[in-house]
Amino acid sequence: MKTVMIAGVVSSGLMMANTQHAKAEASASDSQVSLKKDTSLYDTQKIKKIKTKSAKKYFGKESLYEKKTAKVKKTTYKLVQSKSGKKSGWMKSSDLYVVKRKITTKSTYQLSPRINDSSDLDSRQLTQLSDSQIKSRIRAKFVNFVQGQRKKTDNGSWISSRGLDKVAQERANYVDPTMGEASHYTTRDGKRHRQEAAILDGQRMKIVKKQNDIYESNGYATLDKNYYRISDYVKYFNEMITDDGASGDSHKAQLLGNEGDGLRYYGIGLRVIRTNVTVQVNIVILSADTKYK
Repeated sequence: MKTVMIAGVVSSGLMMANTQHAKAEASASDSQVSLKKDTSLYDTQKIKKIKTKSAKKYFGKESLYEKKTAKVKKTTYKLVQSKSGKKSGWMKSSDLYVVKRKITTKSTYQLSPRINDSSDLDSRQLTQLSDSQIKSRIRAKFVNFVQGQRKKTDNGSWISSRGLDKVAQERANYVDPTMGEASHYTTRDGKRHRQEAAILDGQRMKIVKKQNDIYESNGYATLDKNYYRISDYVKYFNEMITDDGASGDSHKAQLLGNEGDGLRYYGIGLRVIRTNVTVQVNIVILSADTKYK
């Protein structure tokens, strides 16, 4: 299984425009972005020549703005420019998150003490929702999507497993999806194992007995807390099925039941991580042919 790396930046279209670097200062209509981690910077949208291996050192403490978007071999890249317009380069959108979006009017919503209707929850700003509300709505909408996709196969419906839910939540409470492949083999104590960590956790919790009965997918989305809604996270997680080429369709095969004997039983764990600017949601999905209780 491979980790799905879901960008915290919404694509503004497949703009395959010319590669000239803009020299004008960033305008108010540009989206301000920030680096999630240090990464390479490319010279042009063809993504062939590395401009620098350290975008952090190159840009320093300057404010950064998203100028253009391009897609190369199913990977989305952004042209990022400093506020002064003197520095720019292309980098993966998954290495960025939005700091300030193109918002023309300031929201006048106040946090309501009672928000219960699910459709109302979906339209609310993230700052107006509790962690449990965010997790419950993402789970419901994601499960509904997968159920609909499985109906197109002969692998049967997706059935919730109480035991797998417990193990998936235990994993979500500590797993770091940004570690990629290693995250599937790393337990809470930071040790890396040959056996999948989800199976080891399940055995420790006295839920899982079989040694090779569980498949795991995990991912994350980091989005601006003032701009995005529940549906934006679900859209990214749905790409485990709709746009999974980067992982060789391994997530898609798991979720649709094209592995094992249909992998009809599932468990989902979610974690919400808030900062002053963003809300990150981590998701762990476990699948098995056994309905663990």
